[in-house]
Amino acid sequence: MTTVTLFWKGKANKNLLGVETRGHSDSGHKGEDVVCAAVSTLIHALYLGLRDVAKVPVEREADADAEAPFISIRWPEEAAAGVSLLTGTVVLSLNEIVSRYAEYVSISEVYL
Repeated sequence: MTTVTLFWKGKANKNLLGVETRGHSDSGHKGEDVVCAAVSTLIHALYLGLRDVAKVPVEREADADAEAPFISIRWPEEAAAGVSLLTGTVVLSLNEIVSRYAEYVSISEVYL
């Protein structure tokens, strides 16, 4: 299963400060796993949008371990409100994937 963790600045504030993904969804054979591809594409698009479009300094950590791939992206709290359209769209899209493929991907939330 792919697990996605969303890191928020407080419950009331709702500014997203980071995202981590870990694991494979195993919804299909290697190279044919559309659920894993969808989640990976959203996270990569978020990273590129923050870094190249919004010009936000992003910390990225990745490990392509075949058993449990991992990617983490974090950005400064002071940038969170200004990129909320981008981050909010990605969160909505991830939740849509979970609503259709809950047996392959899950989301948890951490409030900092």
